Amino acid sequence: MADTANSEGASPVNTGPGRLRRFRAPLLLLLCAALFAVPPLYVGITQWHRVAEVQDGARAVGTFHSNGQSNCWAHRCWVEFEVDGKRVEADLPALTGTRENRVSRDGKPIVVRYLASDPTVAAEEGGLGYVGAMTVGLGLPTGILLILSVGSGVSVRRGRPPFAPWSSPQS
Repeated sequence: MADTANSEGASPVNTGPGRLRRFRAPLLLLLCAALFAVPPLYVGITQWHRVAEVQDGARAVGTFHSNGQSNCWAHRCWVEFEVDGKRVEADLPALTGTRENRVSRDGKPIVVRYLASDPTVAAEEGGLGYVGAMTVGLGLPTGILLILSVGSGVSVRRGRPPFAPWSSPQS
């Protein structure tokens, strides 16, 4: 039985069982992009959830503490405030901004929202801090891999080798 695709003049590269083999590079890049998308999604979702969880909570003015460190990502940041006459210490989310205009906020007043049922769960009022910046920063490799994946996929679809959109079509 003759291969009808080859008898009609189509090249063997565009038909048959090897057709999906051409899409290995774009699919591999797409898989890598999906893997690189996990950390920014995790950081963004957990931090936004924590801040959103307390935004409808009680409001308090407390004292910000960060041990003079430059970020809350690797070091503990917390706020001290009073609830019903008791002094409460609540940890702040990891991406809370610790500096304003290059001046440390350590020991300065901060407005927080906390859960009335558990005052140790608190976040700065409207304080997404560096969540957006970190999510975008961690997501840059994902964006680059997606662009490469789409570009090489289009290149392969047009009959060119992946990563060579400037080359002539295969004959």
